[in-house]
Amino acid sequence: MRLFISFIIVLISFSTIYAQDTNAIKDIVIVGNKITKKEVIIRELMFRKGDIISHKNLNEKITKSKENLTNLKLFNFIDINYNSLIDGIIINIDVTERWYIWPYPILEVSERNFNSWWKEFQDNRYSDFSRLNYGIFLNWENFRGRKELIKIKFRKGFKEHFLFTYEVPYINKKKTFGINTNLQLFRRKKSFYKTENNLLVYHSNDNKFTTKDYEFHTEIIHRKGTKKTHKIKFHYFISTADSFIINSNPNYFRNNSNEGSYLKLTYEYVDENRDYIIYPLKGYYIQLATTKYFQQKSPVDHFEIVGELSKHIKIKDRLFFGSSAKGKWSSNEYQPYFAQEGFGFDDYIRGYEYYVIDGQDIYMSKTILKFNLIKKKMFNIPYIKAEQFNKSHYSLYIGIFNDFGFSSDNQHEQKNTLNNKLLWGRGVSLDYVTYYDKLLRIEFSINHLGEKGVFLHFSNPFGSKNKL
Repeated sequence: MRLFISFIIVLISFSTIYAQDTNAIKDIVIVGNKITKKEVIIRELMFRKGDIISHKNLNEKITKSKENLTNLKLFNFIDINYNSLIDGIIINIDVTERWYIWPYPILEVSERNFNSWWKEFQDNRYSDFSRLNYGIFLNWENFRGRKELIKIKFRKGFKEHFLFTYEVPYINKKKTFGINTNLQLFRRKKSFYKTENNLLVYHSNDNKFTTKDYEFHTEIIHRKGTKKTHKIKFHYFISTADSFIINSNPNYFRNNSNEGSYLKLTYEYVDENRDYIIYPLKGYYIQLATTKYFQQKSPVDHFEIVGELSKHIKIKDRLFFGSSAKGKWSSNEYQPYFAQEGFGFDDYIRGYEYYVIDGQDIYMSKTILKFNLIKKKMFNIPYIKAEQFNKSHYSLYIGIFNDFGFSSDNQHEQKNTLNNKLLWGRGVSLDYVTYYDKLLRIEFSINHLGEKGVFLHFSNPFGSKNKL
């Protein structure tokens, strides 16, 4: 009997202590969202009104919720705090919205990266401006306050680009399904048609377009929670090239024709757990994609698997470590030149920015150890009244990086000595991060050939990147 009474006393004591540490979320108050719908913000929170939660777990969920809202890329600043009252907890969320409508002129260089363009500009004694593009680009983010995105591009010049994109993240009441669609046309006056010595070989024909690419892409997205996403993608691609290209490289389309095309169907799984996708310092990212290509006018009929994993760790207060590994495997079916891609475009090994390394299978790893020279500093910009611009921030990091890569090519490797070779790039970087997701990386790199150079980049070297 005494044992039973003791058990009841311990149970009551434990329940009392637990009750004192937990409380119900009475209300969630959101301010600052003049355009963004409240339900878009609620969708990313790790807690809901009425939840019974301990203060420790609430602080953890607030941190995760802030990361989720940051990765929406809709707000410049986000503050989440709470008030503990006798009858519950009130969560206060204060956001500073960005400017969402960006109609801006286009004046840019047409090249794979800045350094490739600058080298050719130097070789032409700083007189060749033919690789300039010009036009206008409308980027309407957070359309209708629902995180929808509209892109309209009208670009003329060296590499003409006409684009329409409409992304709808939620098409059902539960906000678990979305759909993205884009149409685009590329027209080039100077087109590359083969790779020799791991450099692109170009062809031009006065002021005529030498290649034209038409592309249609749509995808259905399923995102039940806040981290994991499933996508089904349908992609149709058709390209035309002039006779010189076909005669010079019969494997360009490999169909004895001036036109090539294919379909592809992709399933993609993404687990996004990084604190800030533009410049991650903590968390991980997992991507797995399987693609089946279907032959149309070109013999493109292979199967492809792509996997990527990245991990970011905070070692000390200002010291961070990041590492990633990515691989692409293709089945043995032949891939015409216009339909395959190795290193030198979206994927690259630092130190090899000048080169294109074709391949059907690629493997790469990237690591960096970086130190936060200047912690995130916020400052006001005088004489600007618009709250979307009058408050900014910046931070500065210095890092030591090390990249390895291998591109397996058994179809187009003639005269390309870097194919089927272990690639090794290493060096130091200086990264400047500021608001509106702007990032500038200045890197000094050395590759396995002993070549050295300073390279500029404007995106995160880890994880997914938007191609448009």
